[in-house]
Amino acid sequence: MPSEDESPARRALGAHPWREPALEAWGVYIHIPFCPVRCTYCDFPTVLVRDQEVTTTYVNALIGEWWSEDIPPHPPLAVYLGGGTPSLLRPEAVERLLGAIEQRTGSLGAEVTLEANPDTVNGDTLAGFRQAGVTRLSIGVQALQDDLLREMNRGHGVDIVLQTMAAAKQAGFSAISLDAIYGWPGQTGRQWQETVEQMVRLDPDHLSLYQLQLEPGTQVYQKIRRHQLATPDPDETADMADWANQRLTEAGMTRYEISSYARPNCQGRMNQLYWTLNPYVGLGMAAHSFDGRRRWWNARSLPSYLSRVHADRDPVAESEDLGPPALMREYCWLGLRQVSGFTRRRFGRRFGVDPLSVFHHVWEELRRDGLITWDAERIALTARGLDLANRVMGRLVDAPVELVVASKEG
Repeated sequence: MPSEDESPARRALGAHPWREPALEAWGVYIHIPFCPVRCTYCDFPTVLVRDQEVTTTYVNALIGEWWSEDIPPHPPLAVYLGGGTPSLLRPEAVERLLGAIEQRTGSLGAEVTLEANPDTVNGDTLAGFRQAGVTRLSIGVQALQDDLLREMNRGHGVDIVLQTMAAAKQAGFSAISLDAIYGWPGQTGRQWQETVEQMVRLDPDHLSLYQLQLEPGTQVYQKIRRHQLATPDPDETADMADWANQRLTEAGMTRYEISSYARPNCQGRMNQLYWTLNPYVGLGMAAHSFDGRRRWWNARSLPSYLSRVHADRDPVAESEDLGPPALMREYCWLGLRQVSGFTRRRFGRRFGVDPLSVFHHVWEELRRDGLITWDAERIALTARGLDLANRVMGRLVDAPVELVVASKEG
């Protein structure tokens, strides 16, 4: 076993004073599917619309669904409005949504995040969102070169990003996250470095840096298949990630999850609930919910979702019950997304068994390959494991159930 001085898990714990949420902590995710245009990389369930009448109908349905949901008896830790483009909603619509949540729970929790596209907001709407109860913005920047933004079919240019950031601070937002994509076809290392440098100068407290995922059905995927765009080079993409990690560390931002960087105590709380397999209530078209043992998701089309809610019918389209083996696997691979890993004690409280006794041979193989490490408190990916995280997750997802059964019987 690695010594405490050598353990990345121990070092990560010191570098990331973030405490794992309590087992009973939960969150609310609200899916706003509306978008003015469809980005070329997007495969999310969205609806192209600017008609505020449609959004008003949808918000009424969200509130109706909320009052019909079974929820825990204590306030949520976090509320997250994602999409789609939630910033297409009027501030008064957001205020109605958040008011319904607060009326029923007594509190909106420690963090209320709204995703915003730069081309859909201005100083007045941002001030309105702040007044409505939003405490944190997640701004979709994606790139800071106008030619790349056009290829992505984003509705904004670089100048609009700069104006939006200034307006957000003027509106009173101190918690601001910026998103960016690397590994775009034809994107150069110099362009990526320029994007990261400009985002550092904008001084957000959180950054999410996502490697492009080529999803079938997206426009960029089809263009690559037709040889209209070059397939991203994996070595160049890895170099982009390594450079960003080094530069952001120098800038005082700590990598706390595979794709996420934050200043001290500014980690995203809603994502933390996902990574620790905590419960959450999902509202809206295609939204997912999880109660700790069962997962379910709503109808994926807007007409189907609206018709079900308006008829006082359950909008759930499908569900799945997760037994202990599946939950243990998911807990491990989600927990390992965090640079500091997950605590053995919390796993034991959740499942009544030490995680090292679960999938024991898989843990040993991963450590032998230099991909994970552990000490008395935590299990975490090594630096090499972070680079090869997909391989680690695949090994855990495919781990035979017999190993779980054997460890529990033993």
